[in-house]
Amino acid sequence: MISEDAAPPVGTRSHSARHITDHHDVELPVLLRLLEQVRPSGDAELVSFRWDRGASSPNAGTAVRLEATVTRRVPGADPAHAAIHQSVHVVDDDDRVRSRSSVVWSAPADLSPGVAAEWEAADFASVRWGARLRDRLSADPAFARAARSFDGTIAFTAPDRQVHFRIYRGAVVEVARKSLDGATFAIDGPDLAWVELLGAASNDFVRRASEGRFRVHGSGYQYLRMIKTVMIMLDHARAPERETVREATRA
Repeated sequence: MISEDAAPPVGTRSHSARHITDHHDVELPVLLRLLEQVRPSGDAELVSFRWDRGASSPNAGTAVRLEATVTRRVPGADPAHAAIHQSVHVVDDDDRVRSRSSVVWSAPADLSPGVAAEWEAADFASVRWGARLRDRLSADPAFARAARSFDGTIAFTAPDRQVHFRIYRGAVVEVARKSLDGATFAIDGPDLAWVELLGAASNDFVRRASEGRFRVHGSGYQYLRMIKTVMIMLDHARAPERETVREATRA
């Protein structure tokens, strides 16, 4: 079976040592060397990364370091491995983000069917994750009251996956990867934004959305009308996720 060392929980953070840049940007060999310092486990191998140079580049002589956060852990395409995703920021001594990278590692694993199912149930925007959230919502009369006038679909989306909640008369009647007619509105954000929201001390989704960390697609009118329903859904989504993040922080 896989160990916690081989697959750290979502929300686990790690930091590299400081590096003094010799050029206007962090060169690829330097980035790869720093990535080795935030490797999620000793036997994990780098599978892929996407480097976003959109942020401001540091000047030569600037001290930078990597800050990495585990955003997903899922069974790999090969049953003997797990895929560990990290969001990595290059930051300076003033904590300004200079560039970003999305990194995937492959760690040896021997996942039983039960453990694989547990991981999928905890993987944001998977169908199993959505089904777990539906079960929590079905036991909450506040959700039923808030959603009783809504006949449509609310979707939560991440860069490479999405889950749709078909809601009718105050109940989630279907959870699916996609809905036939599309979502009435969808809330979209990068993995790190979802991890930080679900693990934060309070449900400050509205503030984070206003800062541009999330985007809404579809009917803006229905989104505003159903914002209380969205907040209740996020409250229930946050409950188990915050436990995972607290465990990762203590580790």
